[in-house]
Amino acid sequence: MRRAVFFDRDGVVNELVPDPVSGLPESPLDPEEVVLVPGAATALRWLRSAGYACVGISNQPAAAKGVVRLDDLERVQARVLDLLAREGVAPEAFRLCFHHPDGIMVELARTCECRKPAPGMVLDAAEELGLDLGRSWLVGDTDDDVAAGAAAGCRTVLLENPGSAHKRTGGARPDAHAPDLKAAAEVILRSSR
Repeated sequence: MRRAVFFDRDGVVNELVPDPVSGLPESPLDPEEVVLVPGAATALRWLRSAGYACVGISNQPAAAKGVVRLDDLERVQARVLDLLAREGVAPEAFRLCFHHPDGIMVELARTCECRKPAPGMVLDAAEELGLDLGRSWLVGDTDDDVAAGAAAGCRTVLLENPGSAHKRTGGARPDAHAPDLKAAAEVILRSSR
């Protein structure tokens, strides 16, 4: 079984953008807003070269909350994947959770096993791709990312992206901290030597 690095999307591989209502840094809602984080493609390239499967996992509840349409979120995701592919680092898989327990769209308003901090997206991808979770890592910028990785049996790296500080309470207990995905890749690669 192969080892993997699971990574969150917004604030990890692509830049956060100001939310139109709160002003806080959040997920882009328009494909034109999608910009890769400097060094993110390089980090994924290093990890792949070292034999890690690279798998994206991301909560995307804006449609459930009635902020945008589901096809808007799908266009944003397509843009992220396109930019990564142009850099030669398309992930082996990418899982999105569109649900939210307080959503207003009936078909998306529910508690599920895929929405982080639940580990469902990680477990699903690991089963499909034959991944060894005990030898894998999850990299994210929120407490929920760390919780999902730990619940799945992965080691975790918490990125201390200043823009996502409002999604961290200090309660997460990651195995490592890093300022960005490139630094996280260095931590992971050092640990595997």
